[in-house]
Amino acid sequence: MILTKEILIGILVALFLASAVGGYNYWKEYQEKKLDEVATLVYLYEKGDLKKEEVEPKVKGTPYYPYFLAVSGGKAREVLKNLKDENLKKLYLEKTAFELYKEGKKEDSLNKLNSITEKDFNYPSALLLKAQINDLSGKTKEAKKLYEEIVEKYPNTYFARIATARLLELQ
Repeated sequence: MILTKEILIGILVALFLASAVGGYNYWKEYQEKKLDEVATLVYLYEKGDLKKEEVEPKVKGTPYYPYFLAVSGGKAREVLKNLKDENLKKLYLEKTAFELYKEGKKEDSLNKLNSITEKDFNYPSALLLKAQINDLSGKTKEAKKLYEEIVEKYPNTYFARIATARLLELQ
């Protein structure tokens, strides 16, 4: 059998494609194995078998890092900086606002809460937090408006019940 130039080129192209597909599959398996190892480290930390200092450097920069920060007692601001999911970002934005409020930074807290809009899943809870911060800051008129908005927009919810109770106390 005589190998022509076209047959040789065809064989080389097929070998190249097979190598590329094999290399890609190997790389994906390698990445999955590394992520499994990181997940195991986080699990062992949560179980109490490893210390934070042993795990954090190995987890940093991976998709598990925000979760690790959350379970290891990291501030919401740290977690927020490392999140990619928009819903989780909004949740940690609210948590950051609460941390700021606890630190006495009421205006910073309210500014963070203003970033959570009606389209966000946690808007009712963020609105309640905003109302409570205004209420505890002596801004009763603003707080009442927010409590009333919660009752109107989210009737028969936990948030509306709290808002209703507070409105009754403010009368």
